[in-house]
Amino acid sequence: MDKIKGWKPIPISLKIIFVLFILWIFGSIMSISMRYELGLPFFGNYISGFIAALIVFLLDILGPILFLYGLWNRKSWTNMIAYIFISIFVLNSVFALIYFRELLGIMPIVIPALVYLVFMIIINLNKNYFE
Repeated sequence: MDKIKGWKPIPISLKIIFVLFILWIFGSIMSISMRYELGLPFFGNYISGFIAALIVFLLDILGPILFLYGLWNRKSWTNMIAYIFISIFVLNSVFALIYFRELLGIMPIVIPALVYLVFMIIINLNKNYFE
């Protein structure tokens, strides 16, 4: 029997993440040119130019789009995509905390990482939705 797809069967906690990821995608689209010019920290390196824009596209736009597609269609691989995406983000935050704490400050590094850890917990608690 096919599982019901779309907005209605999605649990409330995942609906909140869904909306936040849509906002995240739009914010990332708006910030690509800024990241191209100003750069971003990525695993201990401060990267700018085309590579920075590519990283933003892959991790901040394509990653969440894949997650949203899988969430909407109840794909079994969705939570794995989320785990990989969030793990990369959190690990990058650890490197940023070590190497760029003075440049960026502690709170802009720690708070998003903690929010993503909460997202990971919520996704893990709802993993049976994807199976």
